[in-house]
Amino acid sequence: MDRLIRKDRVLHRSNLRRFRRKPKSKQKKNRKMDSPPTTLTERLVKRVIKYSDAKLPDSIEASLNLILKELFVLPSLKSGLLGDPQKFNIAGDGTCMPTHASHYGKKVCDCDLKPGENCNCKRKFTDPTATWGWDSYNERYFYGHSFHVFTAAESFYSLPIHIKCVTGERHDSVTGIFALKELVDLYPKIKFYSAAFDSGYDNTYFYFLNQFYNIHPVIALNGRNSKPTSHDAFVKFDDYGIPHGKKCGHKLRNWGLIKKSHRRKWLFPVQCDSCQKCQASSNQTFYTPTSDNPRYFGPILRNTKQWKKLYKRRTTTERFNDRMKLDFKVKDAVIYSRERRTVRTFIAAFCCYIDAWSNEKTLKITDIFPGIRKFVA
Repeated sequence: MDRLIRKDRVLHRSNLRRFRRKPKSKQKKNRKMDSPPTTLTERLVKRVIKYSDAKLPDSIEASLNLILKELFVLPSLKSGLLGDPQKFNIAGDGTCMPTHASHYGKKVCDCDLKPGENCNCKRKFTDPTATWGWDSYNERYFYGHSFHVFTAAESFYSLPIHIKCVTGERHDSVTGIFALKELVDLYPKIKFYSAAFDSGYDNTYFYFLNQFYNIHPVIALNGRNSKPTSHDAFVKFDDYGIPHGKKCGHKLRNWGLIKKSHRRKWLFPVQCDSCQKCQASSNQTFYTPTSDNPRYFGPILRNTKQWKKLYKRRTTTERFNDRMKLDFKVKDAVIYSRERRTVRTFIAAFCCYIDAWSNEKTLKITDIFPGIRKFVA
């Protein structure tokens, strides 16, 4: 195990870091973690596009993903278990993975403290990369990591093709940027057609990254990002697409184009202040998406039959995550380090492929390990 996780190489941060308490404020019911600032995803996507030929720093998952590719994904592609490699559909999502390591850490300083006093010195942690994250399904905070998975959307067995482990506090839209780059670099001969994601990935610049790789994004709209619906009750559109007041009938004032968010800003007419029928005021704003807004006008039109069919296959990632936690007990296993839990996750992925192969035909040991054929013979 130590050789597999390359314990002799320094691939992680120091075990010493400062103590971080569990967050007190909870998210609202049925809501995911707060999205990161748009400027953050903008900088990351622009950096990935600018240095598209560069490779990301080496990690433990890089070697395991290469094993997954050579021994399981490519043979399954040849047998037709994953779909058409020239028009490959994928789905991506993240899942919470708590650690059994303590979030308190161990004090290693020599501070002379009085009873009730606390120092802010660095402590020693068994799992130094673990952080506090929000589990939207169970509606509680967890201490550990998040595993981001890409699955073959056309696979009947919901088989994974790429796995990445990140800190628990990282948002899916940020993880998806680096995971998508790793996926494209790992499979240069596969032509990805579409990628299905949930509303956590609904970010303008994440759409641009998919378009850069010639991938058609199929992403559900995030209600918190859908600002054009804020005053729909007071607005109607004419035949030319110009917004008017629904009750007073006056045309809204065009207040310019917001290029960054691909929206046009409108202000309600001044007549709304003196109109008794209209409840809106002249200082209220209304936004309409422009025709180049990738969130609303993508290569695959939203809510069409093709879009719904592709988005329905997003559940392949959820089925793999459920099987990883329920069948292979990756979540319940008493593991204190990120590296060992990563290895256990990949072993669960390997077993999923072996199960799929055994359902298609009778397997021999040489089918799983071709390298031992000469010894068996």
